[in-house]
Amino acid sequence: MSESNRTLSLLKSVLVMVVGGLLVKVALDARRQSLPVAARSVAEGKGEYGGDLKFLKSFHVPPAVEGESNHYFDLWTPGALPALARTHGLTNNNALFVDSHGRAGFLWHGNGYGFFPRRNLVPEGEEVPSYSAKDLAGLLGPEDAARIHNIVLAGCNEEGRLRSREFRRHFINATNITYMMPGKLAFKPMFYQAITIPSSEIRPLYGKLRTTASNRVESSINVTAFEGSEKLGAYVADLYLPGARKPFSTQRAGRELLESITPALTAAAKTQRQTQ
Repeated sequence: MSESNRTLSLLKSVLVMVVGGLLVKVALDARRQSLPVAARSVAEGKGEYGGDLKFLKSFHVPPAVEGESNHYFDLWTPGALPALARTHGLTNNNALFVDSHGRAGFLWHGNGYGFFPRRNLVPEGEEVPSYSAKDLAGLLGPEDAARIHNIVLAGCNEEGRLRSREFRRHFINATNITYMMPGKLAFKPMFYQAITIPSSEIRPLYGKLRTTASNRVESSINVTAFEGSEKLGAYVADLYLPGARKPFSTQRAGRELLESITPALTAAAKTQRQTQ
Protein backbone atom coordinates (compact mmCIF):
# COMPACT_ATOMS: atom_id res chain seq x y z
CA MET A 1 0.00 0.00 0.00
CA SER A 2 1.39 3.45 -0.94
CA GLU A 3 2.06 6.15 1.67
CA SER A 4 -0.82 8.20 0.23
CA ASN A 5 -3.24 5.30 0.49
CA ARG A 6 -2.13 4.53 4.04
CA THR A 7 -2.74 8.15 5.04
CA LEU A 8 -6.20 8.17 3.45
CA SER A 9 -6.99 4.84 5.10
CA LEU A 10 -6.06 6.23 8.52
CA LEU A 11 -8.21 9.30 7.95
CA LYS A 12 -11.19 7.18 6.99
CA SER A 13 -10.67 5.00 10.07
CA VAL A 14 -10.60 8.04 12.33
CA LEU A 15 -13.76 9.44 10.79
CA VAL A 16 -15.57 6.12 11.14
CA MET A 17 -14.67 6.07 14.83
CA VAL A 18 -15.93 9.63 15.26
CA VAL A 19 -19.25 8.81 13.64
CA GLY A 20 -19.50 5.61 15.69
CA GLY A 21 -18.98 7.48 18.92
CA LEU A 22 -15.61 5.97 19.86
CA LEU A 23 -13.90 9.32 19.47
CA VAL A 24 -15.46 12.57 20.56
CA LYS A 25 -14.57 16.12 19.61
CA VAL A 26 -11.84 17.53 21.86
CA ALA A 27 -13.89 20.68 22.44
CA LEU A 28 -17.58 20.58 23.33
CA ASP A 29 -17.37 24.35 23.15
CA ALA A 30 -15.88 25.53 26.43
CA ARG A 31 -18.05 28.64 26.35
CA ARG A 32 -21.05 26.50 27.33
CA GLN A 33 -19.37 25.38 30.55
CA SER A 34 -19.34 27.49 33.68
CA LEU A 35 -15.82 27.19 35.04
CA PRO A 36 -14.83 29.32 38.00
CA VAL A 37 -11.48 31.06 37.62
CA ALA A 38 -9.59 30.13 40.75
CA ALA A 39 -6.86 32.29 42.26
CA ARG A 40 -3.50 30.76 43.05
CA SER A 41 -3.84 28.53 46.09
CA VAL A 42 -1.21 27.79 48.69
CA ALA A 43 -3.28 25.03 50.25
CA GLU A 44 -1.64 21.63 50.33
CA GLY A 45 -2.57 19.50 47.34
CA LYS A 46 -3.88 22.41 45.26
CA GLY A 47 -2.52 23.45 41.89
CA GLU A 48 -1.78 26.88 40.49
CA TYR A 49 -5.45 27.41 39.54
CA GLY A 50 -6.81 25.72 42.65
CA GLY A 51 -7.37 22.27 41.11
CA ASP A 52 -7.00 19.13 43.22
CA LEU A 53 -3.59 17.68 42.30
CA LYS A 54 -4.53 14.25 43.62
CA PHE A 55 -7.36 14.17 41.08
CA LEU A 56 -4.95 15.16 38.28
CA LYS A 57 -2.45 12.53 39.35
CA SER A 58 -5.10 9.83 38.97
CA PHE A 59 -4.99 10.45 35.19
CA HIS A 60 -1.20 10.28 34.90
CA VAL A 61 0.16 7.28 32.98
CA PRO A 62 3.97 7.02 33.33
CA PRO A 63 6.29 4.81 31.26
CA ALA A 64 5.11 1.21 31.66
CA VAL A 65 8.24 -0.84 31.02
CA GLU A 66 11.96 -0.40 30.56
CA GLY A 67 12.65 1.30 27.25
CA GLU A 68 9.61 3.58 27.44
CA SER A 69 9.93 7.27 28.27
CA ASN A 70 6.56 8.84 27.48
CA HIS A 71 4.15 10.32 30.02
CA TYR A 72 0.43 10.89 29.52
CA PHE A 73 -2.30 12.94 31.19
CA ASP A 74 -5.48 11.65 29.57
CA LEU A 75 -8.34 13.84 30.84
CA TRP A 76 -10.64 12.88 28.00
CA THR A 77 -10.90 9.10 27.71
CA PRO A 78 -8.49 7.70 30.31
CA GLY A 79 -6.30 4.97 28.85
CA ALA A 80 -7.15 5.68 25.21
CA LEU A 81 -4.26 8.00 24.41
CA PRO A 82 -1.48 5.74 25.79
CA ALA A 83 -3.01 2.80 23.90
CA LEU A 84 -3.14 4.77 20.65
CA ALA A 85 0.47 5.95 21.02
CA ARG A 86 1.80 2.49 21.76
CA THR A 87 -0.18 0.98 18.89
CA HIS A 88 1.57 3.43 16.55
CA GLY A 89 5.02 2.73 17.98
CA LEU A 90 5.28 5.89 20.07
CA THR A 91 6.81 4.57 23.27
CA ASN A 92 10.27 6.08 23.73
CA ASN A 93 10.00 9.69 22.59
CA ASN A 94 10.78 11.52 25.85
CA ALA A 95 7.34 13.02 25.38
CA LEU A 96 4.51 14.40 27.47
CA PHE A 97 1.06 13.96 25.90
CA VAL A 98 -1.89 15.90 27.37
CA ASP A 99 -5.42 15.17 26.12
CA SER A 100 -7.98 17.52 27.67
CA HIS A 101 -10.14 20.56 27.21
CA GLY A 102 -8.16 23.78 27.17
CA ARG A 103 -8.85 27.49 27.42
CA ALA A 104 -7.35 30.77 28.58
CA GLY A 105 -8.69 33.06 31.29
CA PHE A 106 -6.87 31.94 34.42
CA LEU A 107 -4.77 33.90 36.91
CA TRP A 108 -5.37 37.52 37.81
CA HIS A 109 -4.44 38.86 34.35
CA GLY A 110 -6.76 36.42 32.61
CA ASN A 111 -4.11 35.10 30.20
CA GLY A 112 -3.17 31.87 31.95
CA TYR A 113 -3.89 28.77 29.84
CA GLY A 114 -5.49 25.87 31.66
CA PHE A 115 -6.34 22.22 31.13
CA PHE A 116 -9.54 20.66 32.43
CA PRO A 117 -11.24 17.27 32.10
CA ARG A 118 -14.48 16.22 30.47
CA ARG A 119 -17.39 16.95 32.78
CA ASN A 120 -18.39 13.30 33.09
CA LEU A 121 -15.01 12.49 34.66
CA VAL A 122 -15.71 14.80 37.61
CA PRO A 123 -17.87 13.51 40.49
CA GLU A 124 -21.39 14.90 40.40
CA GLY A 125 -21.77 18.11 42.35
CA GLU A 126 -18.09 19.01 42.24
CA GLU A 127 -16.57 21.88 40.28
CA VAL A 128 -14.52 21.10 37.19
CA PRO A 129 -10.86 21.58 38.20
CA SER A 130 -8.30 23.30 36.01
CA TYR A 131 -4.55 22.87 35.84
CA SER A 132 -1.47 24.66 34.56
CA ALA A 133 1.83 23.71 32.94
CA LYS A 134 3.42 24.16 36.35
CA ASP A 135 1.04 21.60 37.83
CA LEU A 136 1.95 19.01 35.19
CA ALA A 137 5.67 19.50 35.76
CA GLY A 138 5.22 19.39 39.52
CA LEU A 139 3.48 16.02 39.39
CA LEU A 140 6.18 14.55 37.16
CA GLY A 141 8.90 15.85 39.48
CA PRO A 142 12.09 17.70 38.49
CA GLU A 143 13.97 14.67 37.17
CA ASP A 144 11.21 13.36 34.90
CA ALA A 145 10.25 16.89 33.80
CA ALA A 146 13.85 17.50 32.74
CA ARG A 147 13.75 14.35 30.56
CA ILE A 148 10.84 15.67 28.49
CA HIS A 149 11.90 16.82 25.00
CA ASN A 150 8.49 16.74 23.28
CA ILE A 151 5.25 18.21 24.63
CA VAL A 152 2.01 17.50 22.76
CA LEU A 153 -1.14 19.37 23.83
CA ALA A 154 -4.51 18.34 22.41
CA GLY A 155 -6.72 21.11 23.83
CA CYS A 156 -8.40 24.07 22.15
CA ASN A 157 -6.63 27.37 21.57
CA GLU A 158 -9.67 29.44 20.64
CA GLU A 159 -8.46 32.55 22.48
CA GLY A 160 -5.00 32.21 20.95
CA ARG A 161 -3.31 32.61 24.34
CA LEU A 162 -1.48 29.33 24.70
CA ARG A 163 2.19 30.25 25.10
CA SER A 164 4.78 27.56 24.54
CA ARG A 165 7.34 29.52 26.55
CA GLU A 166 5.22 28.89 29.67
CA PHE A 167 5.79 25.17 29.19
CA ARG A 168 9.45 25.77 28.42
CA ARG A 169 9.81 27.41 31.84
CA HIS A 170 8.81 24.20 33.58
CA PHE A 171 10.15 21.65 31.09
CA ILE A 172 13.57 23.18 30.56
CA ASN A 173 14.79 20.65 27.96
CA ALA A 174 11.69 20.63 25.75
CA THR A 175 12.67 21.41 22.16
CA ASN A 176 9.31 20.64 20.48
CA ILE A 177 6.03 21.98 21.89
CA THR A 178 3.03 21.02 19.75
CA TYR A 179 -0.38 22.67 20.15
CA MET A 180 -3.48 23.79 18.24
CA MET A 181 -2.90 26.86 16.09
CA PRO A 182 -4.16 30.17 17.59
CA GLY A 183 -7.84 31.01 17.27
CA LYS A 184 -9.06 27.46 16.67
CA LEU A 185 -11.03 24.76 18.43
CA ALA A 186 -9.37 21.35 18.55
CA PHE A 187 -10.70 18.11 17.10
CA LYS A 188 -9.54 14.55 17.66
CA PRO A 189 -8.95 13.62 13.98
CA MET A 190 -6.48 16.50 13.50
CA PHE A 191 -4.77 15.68 16.79
CA TYR A 192 -4.34 12.02 15.88
CA GLN A 193 -2.94 12.94 12.49
CA ALA A 194 -0.39 15.26 14.11
CA ILE A 195 1.06 12.47 16.27
CA THR A 196 0.80 9.47 13.93
CA ILE A 197 1.44 10.85 10.40
CA PRO A 198 4.39 12.82 8.96
CA SER A 199 3.50 16.49 8.50
CA SER A 200 3.85 16.20 4.72
CA GLU A 201 1.01 13.66 4.62
CA ILE A 202 -1.50 15.35 6.92
CA ARG A 203 -4.78 15.99 5.09
CA PRO A 204 -7.16 18.90 5.77
CA LEU A 205 -10.53 18.01 7.30
CA TYR A 206 -13.78 19.95 7.41
CA GLY A 207 -16.32 20.15 10.21
CA LYS A 208 -19.62 21.68 11.24
CA LEU A 209 -20.88 22.09 14.80
CA ARG A 210 -24.50 21.54 15.74
CA THR A 211 -26.50 21.52 18.96
CA THR A 212 -28.79 18.55 19.58
CA ALA A 213 -32.25 18.61 21.12
CA SER A 214 -30.67 17.62 24.44
CA ASN A 215 -28.36 20.67 24.23
CA ARG A 216 -25.25 18.64 23.42
CA VAL A 217 -22.71 20.07 20.98
CA GLU A 218 -21.70 17.58 18.28
CA SER A 219 -19.74 17.81 15.06
CA SER A 220 -19.93 16.42 11.55
CA ILE A 221 -16.48 15.88 10.01
CA ASN A 222 -15.49 14.94 6.47
CA VAL A 223 -12.41 14.82 4.23
CA THR A 224 -14.02 17.29 1.81
CA ALA A 225 -15.82 20.59 2.36
CA PHE A 226 -19.62 20.45 2.65
CA GLU A 227 -22.38 22.99 3.16
CA GLY A 228 -21.82 25.08 6.26
CA SER A 229 -18.51 23.41 7.09
CA GLU A 230 -15.21 25.05 8.01
CA LYS A 231 -11.67 23.84 7.62
CA LEU A 232 -10.46 22.42 10.92
CA GLY A 233 -7.46 23.97 12.63
CA ALA A 234 -4.07 22.31 12.30
CA TYR A 235 -1.53 21.54 15.00
CA VAL A 236 1.71 23.51 14.95
CA ALA A 237 5.00 23.07 16.76
CA ASP A 238 7.28 25.66 18.33
CA LEU A 239 10.89 24.43 18.08
CA TYR A 240 13.49 25.56 20.60
CA LEU A 241 17.25 25.34 20.68
CA PRO A 242 18.63 24.02 23.99
CA GLY A 243 18.70 26.84 26.52
CA ALA A 244 16.80 29.29 24.31
CA ARG A 245 13.99 31.48 25.64
CA LYS A 246 12.21 31.89 22.30
CA PRO A 247 11.42 29.36 19.57
CA PHE A 248 13.59 29.55 16.46
CA SER A 249 10.81 28.16 14.27
CA THR A 250 7.08 27.44 14.20
CA GLN A 251 5.97 24.80 11.72
CA ARG A 252 3.25 22.26 11.01
CA ALA A 253 3.39 19.46 13.55
CA GLY A 254 3.87 15.85 12.53
CA ARG A 255 5.12 12.50 13.72
CA GLU A 256 8.67 13.20 12.54
CA LEU A 257 9.10 15.75 15.33
CA LEU A 258 8.38 13.09 17.93
CA GLU A 259 10.89 10.73 16.38
CA SER A 260 13.71 13.22 15.87
CA ILE A 261 14.09 16.96 15.46
CA THR A 262 17.90 16.84 15.50
CA PRO A 263 18.26 17.92 11.83
CA ALA A 264 16.10 20.99 12.41
CA LEU A 265 17.98 21.90 15.59
CA THR A 266 21.35 21.41 13.90
CA ALA A 267 20.37 23.61 10.98
CA ALA A 268 19.02 26.31 13.29
CA ALA A 269 22.15 26.26 15.44
CA LYS A 270 24.32 26.61 12.32
CA THR A 271 22.27 29.58 11.09
CA GLN A 272 22.47 31.21 14.50
CA ARG A 273 26.27 30.92 14.54
CA GLN A 274 26.50 32.44 11.06
CA THR A 275 24.46 35.49 12.08
CA GLN A 276 26.35 36.20 15.29
